[in-house]
Amino acid sequence: MPAGRSRLGKLATLLSRRRIELFLCVSRTNIRYLCGFTGSDGILLVSPEETVLITDGRYEEQSRREVLGAEVVISDRKWREASRRIRRVRPSRIGFESRHLSVEQFRLLSRGDAKEWKALADPVEGLRMRKGKEEILAMERAAVTAAGALLSVLSRGLCGRKESEAAADIEREMKKSGAEEASFRPIVASGPRAAMPHAAPTLSRIGEREAVVIDFGARQNGYCSDETVTLLPDKPSLAIRRAFDAVRRAQDAGIRSIRPGVPCREVDARVRESLDRSGYLKYFVHSTGHGVGLDIHERPSLSIRSKDRLDEGMVVTVEPGVYLPGEGGVRLEDMVRIAGTRGERITYLPKTGSRLV
Repeated sequence: MPAGRSRLGKLATLLSRRRIELFLCVSRTNIRYLCGFTGSDGILLVSPEETVLITDGRYEEQSRREVLGAEVVISDRKWREASRRIRRVRPSRIGFESRHLSVEQFRLLSRGDAKEWKALADPVEGLRMRKGKEEILAMERAAVTAAGALLSVLSRGLCGRKESEAAADIEREMKKSGAEEASFRPIVASGPRAAMPHAAPTLSRIGEREAVVIDFGARQNGYCSDETVTLLPDKPSLAIRRAFDAVRRAQDAGIRSIRPGVPCREVDARVRESLDRSGYLKYFVHSTGHGVGLDIHERPSLSIRSKDRLDEGMVVTVEPGVYLPGEGGVRLEDMVRIAGTRGERITYLPKTGSRLV
């Protein structure tokens, strides 16, 4: 059975349990996941009787090539057409994506309507947490492409180069190797700037005595990779060397704790316990990790507040970091697939702190 029809069937079962008679999907990523449509503008209506994708004339040929399991309707007034279709189905209980439908769009569709509209936080995102073989293979290929791009850039040396130049070269090499695009704008942060977890690359030149945090990923067949390395100079400062060792121990503790059935917050707890023992917990300012797939950040979240449990087929990152103001930072990140009784890394660059060249 094609993936699109299988996914729509799973969604239909979920909606039936919630007594939802029609579901309105507007998230581009969720639409792609459910029926294969990659266009930038569309509305998907899912009911027990039919599934309809409404888009405009720009995507007429593309939608007919891509869409599986749904009728394609071309209209230059998509929201009016959606409203007409909803009235025709006459559902008594309509579900919609509360994270993605704007207030203006909701008012347009529900105007003068006595039907019950039910806000659903993330029904499709819940389905997307567990990946099939083809999805995982796409992420593995993306990870290989991204790693090869980084190694190519590193082979030409980093010292003396601008952070922005190195980031642009990584992105360019990924595309040359077959990536659709970067999963996100690469982070290249050196010296004291590495103390900022999401530092944007600047015109600053990388010094030969500076540690460098590089966070990067590629997208292939729609699916993302996500990996972070921290490169150390030949003689790193004692503060950075100790922080690096603490982060590596914490990442190992997190990866070892991954297996089906484990609450995601427990993986986060193992990482925090390790950093606490090393005296660095107060310098860890974000969660341990997140799911990866069609989006770079998906459920489940490996955080203190997460209510999710790990299950076979999920792919998550484990990315502890220590950020020392005025000194620099260290972050190590791998993607881990939950398989059988344990987690398996699907990113392979060594996290030793060497320059890799």
